[in-house]
Amino acid sequence: MVGKKLPDGWKLVKFKKVAEIDNRTISPDEMKGKFQNYIGLENIESNTGQLVNFSETLGDDIKSNKFQFTEEHILYGKLRPYLNKVYLPDFAGVCSTDIIPIKPDSDLLIREFLGYFLRTPEFVSTINTKATGANLPRVNPNALLDVYIPLPPLDTQHQIVAILDKAEATQRLRAEADALMQNLLQSVFDEMFGDPISNPKGWPRVTLEDLSLEIVDCPHSTPKYTEDCTLYPCIRTTELKDGFIDWSVMKYVEDQEYKERTKRLVPKEGDVIYGREGSFGVAVRVPKGVNICLGQRTMLFRPNLELCESEFLWALINSKGLYQQALKKTSGSTVGHINVKDVKQFVGFRPPLQLQKTFTDIVKKIDETMSYQKSSDRSISVLLESINAKAFTGDLVA
Repeated sequence: MVGKKLPDGWKLVKFKKVAEIDNRTISPDEMKGKFQNYIGLENIESNTGQLVNFSETLGDDIKSNKFQFTEEHILYGKLRPYLNKVYLPDFAGVCSTDIIPIKPDSDLLIREFLGYFLRTPEFVSTINTKATGANLPRVNPNALLDVYIPLPPLDTQHQIVAILDKAEATQRLRAEADALMQNLLQSVFDEMFGDPISNPKGWPRVTLEDLSLEIVDCPHSTPKYTEDCTLYPCIRTTELKDGFIDWSVMKYVEDQEYKERTKRLVPKEGDVIYGREGSFGVAVRVPKGVNICLGQRTMLFRPNLELCESEFLWALINSKGLYQQALKKTSGSTVGHINVKDVKQFVGFRPPLQLQKTFTDIVKKIDETMSYQKSSDRSISVLLESINAKAFTGDLVA
């Protein structure tokens, strides 16, 4: 962007010239006895700018200093910046110190315009190179302040935001349609089998280890990724979304790295991959015809087909009952993680195999519908990417 000629009236300026980082903190003692609008990194959804799983938190449960924010701020996740966590609050509250409260200069920059810019692939790529720390990369606020951003006139910013708002509304409608199908899957599971915790139908109790032929953890090393889109996707927790693989953010490895990462077990169709850190508690199925390998913080289940269907094991692991067990075993103050030995002992149940096969038939029909929706989603995503790419180069509005 620095090398591209901008339209008349646009400027390329450093972040620090048009926005400031607000470091106002509040102590646990100041929060005691009051409910707080507390936002942690886990409450900001990657890539979407949406708030998830949020509710008021009793101040007594907050044990460390937090940043304060208002409706004038943008909340930017500095931990693992590739997760692209940006949120524009419409209320005041407190947030994790791994979130940077940014306050734009309203005389120069519209908050919504900056919010959209922070979520562009170009910015994410740029800021990711400035992160430090091997296992838990973070962005230093000073590095953020030195990034260049395009600055059109205020009226142009308003026009761009109006267009991007409409584009994002379209994308949300598609996401809501996808969510309805996912909720249908959960409803079918609950109706056919019941809750794994209360087990109202009295199915035999089993652990995830009982239902699996093999369970393997990921290699404990950072994958050697390639910039090319090879035949070998390397799945991380970032790609585990609502029980399905998010291919839009997938990273890839070369042939030799794939062989190294599959020495213990080569994933195959029907295996179930589970995230045990960060986006923990989410499982996906390995699709047909894909040479996938495990990235960091994931593990793999190979179902024992004499006891359970792949689709049943996948749905069981994604059920609310298993997620509650995962929450109880979570450790780590910044990024929650679960030990493999604990996951193996999560308790579920084993309904009759024929009933599971009926469930599999239903899942496959829902898969077909979702596949059609995903195809439509991809077309919309390509269009939105084009709109976003043009928005910050001056090619979207006259």
